[in-house]
Amino acid sequence: MPDRIDSDDDLRLFAARADAEEAVRRIGQEAWLRLRTEESGHLGGLLVDLAERSDEVTLSLTTGMRRSGRIEALGSDLVALRLTGGELCLLSRGAITAIRLPPGGAALVGDRPVGDAVDRLDLRSALDRLVAEQPAVRVTVDGSPDPVPGTLARLGVDLLMVSCPDGSTVHIPLIAIVEVHLTDN
Repeated sequence: MPDRIDSDDDLRLFAARADAEEAVRRIGQEAWLRLRTEESGHLGGLLVDLAERSDEVTLSLTTGMRRSGRIEALGSDLVALRLTGGELCLLSRGAITAIRLPPGGAALVGDRPVGDAVDRLDLRSALDRLVAEQPAVRVTVDGSPDPVPGTLARLGVDLLMVSCPDGSTVHIPLIAIVEVHLTDN
């Protein structure tokens, strides 16, 4: 009988070791898969995830400014952000330096492909849709801390014209735009 107890104990010990080895293998495989997912993350995929989830985000810009709100639309070179105050900002994707997600939110990595709907919209086409309405804007350009206030007046091939309150017109190359903030006044 004592041999049988030892055999049962040996069998339990063998099974416990096998279970522990399998658990370690699964943990390692899950960590490897998580790492591979994170390595395939890209900005476009992350922005699509955030737009679909409608999570509030804070975007840091090349100007040092931050904008908080929900991503409402995406384009090949554009992020339309509905600010927490309700106003709309068209941001150049190239001007985004960091994306802060809310605490406790999902761990998004942007590892999925971006649809061609994103590629069909760009900053110029978004401005083209708006210019007929001549909305009040503040346009921030690369290298300047002061936005250009005024009204969207005209849009050229690669140039935006803003009519300023003093009667002057400012011509802004589209490539220099960091942000077009649509204002209520």
